[in-house]
Order: sequence, then C-alpha cells, then structure tokens
Amino acid sequence: MEQYKGRCSCGSVRFELGGRPLWTVVCHCNACKKRTGSAFGLSVAVDAASVKEFVGPTKTFIRMGDSGKAVRYEFCPTCGTTLRWHVALIPNMVVFAGGVLDEVGQFEALGEMYTNEALPWARLGCELSRSGAPDDDFRNAMKEKAKSSG
Repeated sequence: MEQYKGRCSCGSVRFELGGRPLWTVVCHCNACKKRTGSAFGLSVAVDAASVKEFVGPTKTFIRMGDSGKAVRYEFCPTCGTTLRWHVALIPNMVVFAGGVLDEVGQFEALGEMYTNEALPWARLGCELSRSGAPDDDFRNAMKEKAKSSG
C-alpha cells in the first residue's frame, strides 16, 4: 500500500497517510488565498480512514463555508502552518494542504474550483473546473479522474 508523509514547517506536527488521495484540486477561493498567503491553495482530499498517524499539538480555527456549514482548520501553534481541515459538508473526508506533504510533486492538480475568484494570471487551465463551490458532480468527477490517472 502507498504511504505518504508530511509535516508542518517546524516539524512538531507530523502525519502519515495510507493510500492515494481521493483527489487533488487547486482552490482559488478567497479563504484559501488568505490561508496560504498566495494566489491559490492546493487541496489534497483523503478518506478520513486513510490518516494512519497525526501527531503533535494543533490549534483550531473554525469558519463558515459558502454552504453555511463549518470548516475546521488545524494549524501548528508554533510555526502557524495550516495542515488539514474538515468540511462538515463532506463528512468522513479530511483535506490536507498540499504544501505540507513531503512529496507533493507526485500529485497532479486534477481540477480548479472558485475560478471566478482566481487572479487572472493564476489559472492553471485544468480540464475540470468550477466557477464557484464544488458540488457532488464535481467531486465525483474529481474522484473518477483520480482513479483513471493513478
């Protein structure tokens, strides 16, 4: 079975995932821009059961998503790195910030969402794209694309 490891910037929080992600997507929403301090965020969605290890202290920040459901972010209290978040709208899944994976380059961004909020020069031109929030059809298309490319 494939395993993937990652950590925060200072190394006090570490994790290990078993199995490939369900999908990897670029998010252009303003919350991801703020979370990363960049033009977009790279989100790696996994089945919650695939989180084999997650150790180290974290702090939590909760915000309401566009759906009206809570998004609970976990970040390192020492270095401030956002590691993962849980979206109430999609239970049994965890989303990791792509940059915290040790080997993030092995994953391909399969789609883009919130492209209506994208900076004009930051679009990747992915085949799968969504102008706003993802819906079940978009998430299912991402899962299928991940299966066929992995």
